[in-house]
Amino acid sequence: MTTTAGRHRAWLDIDHGALAANVATMRGLAAPGTELIAVVKANAYGHGAVEVSETLTALGAERLAVATVSEAAELRSAGQDGPLLVLWGIGTEDAPAVAGLGLEPMVDNPAVVGALAAAAAQDGRRIGVHLKVDTGLGRQGIEPGEAVALARQIAGSSDLAQAGTMTHLAAPDDASLTALQLERMASVLDDLRASGIDPGLVHVAGTGAVLAGVGAFADAIRPGIGLYGLAPVGHTIAGIDLRPVLTLRALPLRVFEVDPGTPIGYGMRWTAARQSRLATLPIGYGDGWPRSHLNNGWALVRGQRVPMVGAISMDGLVVDISDAGSVGLDDEFVLIGRQGDESITADEVAAQRQTINYEVTTMLRGRLPRRHHRP
Repeated sequence: MTTTAGRHRAWLDIDHGALAANVATMRGLAAPGTELIAVVKANAYGHGAVEVSETLTALGAERLAVATVSEAAELRSAGQDGPLLVLWGIGTEDAPAVAGLGLEPMVDNPAVVGALAAAAAQDGRRIGVHLKVDTGLGRQGIEPGEAVALARQIAGSSDLAQAGTMTHLAAPDDASLTALQLERMASVLDDLRASGIDPGLVHVAGTGAVLAGVGAFADAIRPGIGLYGLAPVGHTIAGIDLRPVLTLRALPLRVFEVDPGTPIGYGMRWTAARQSRLATLPIGYGDGWPRSHLNNGWALVRGQRVPMVGAISMDGLVVDISDAGSVGLDDEFVLIGRQGDESITADEVAAQRQTINYEVTTMLRGRLPRRHHRP
């Protein structure tokens, strides 16, 4: 089944069959019985959080994970009533919303734990929290030596439960650093159990860690980018069946010819060196296609590459189709994805921008309709 989000001459096709295959691949790389916490933050990495979450839930994901309370609220409004983990820290002022929405927040400080206990008591609903330990990433989490004390505070409230204990790995492809982080995490877990505290669901492994073989360490894996068919920087997926879920397509607004010496675009950053045939595509930095593609980048049409020329505008860009045959207004262009035997990957686009594939997909803004294709 295919759904559309409105008519626009540039759009994203989201392949839920590929999403299902990637879920199976991620589960296959973990130990049998390992739970799946599917990360759908940042609008499911640009793919559409509500629709992607529906598929992930139907595929049996035990939990969904977001970054913020507002992202969780969107999913609750869309009918997601299962466990929702909030991966990033909340403020004490967020506690009533967390209680009202029945979320599972990450906690790493006593003030927030106290606020959650009070909000849970007020709401009459017990809140499950995930204790985060900073084992070496240095971003969020409590110091390992302070983890037991915070866990005791959680256990001391009849309105809270320790639903899980988590950490995040700084460089899963670095075996020595990962071993050190896992050793610190194991020590914390030993200390919790020795104190009579059940750590709950233990999870440490995002996509990079799963690809690095760390998926068997804990009770659950927490993949994000891998669900969408992409790998983190530094990780190879040779021999691993990950399928890109997203294709970015556009139909031209204009096809036209220019004489040699004709400048194109703001600042006249490109000038035709010959009689040229050009096409204007309706996607620009207002859609998440940045100005760094000034004379830098490709699109596909009729199965071949055509270069982007001139400056990127807020709402459009121009490509040189001089060597692509008689392209017309009904010809479909692909900016990320496959067409015929050619493909442009999110990794290739990221290299052109000197960034990472995560940023490429999460930058794609809401005015680009997502067309969701379900098997």
